[in-house]
Amino acid sequence: MGRVVKGIKDKELGKLVRNLSKNLHRERTRLGFTMQGLASMAQMATSTVFEIENGKVEDVRMSTITALARQLDIDPLDLLK
Repeated sequence: MGRVVKGIKDKELGKLVRNLSKNLHRERTRLGFTMQGLASMAQMATSTVFEIENGKVEDVRMSTITALARQLDIDPLDLLK
């Protein structure tokens, strides 16, 4: 996964992380998934979903974003917009 944020210095990266956090939460709750349920379906730790949704990472692997998007039935890029 990513490292814990101590302060994202790159403005563009910070914007992507904020978008990812917001969009992941919105799509997960829209579909009625719990963090634990989504994490299980995407075969990752619940803490990964929690940390992404709460902006506690500064870098997320594309494979992680893709796995989450697949379970949410959306394009991975839509999580970053």
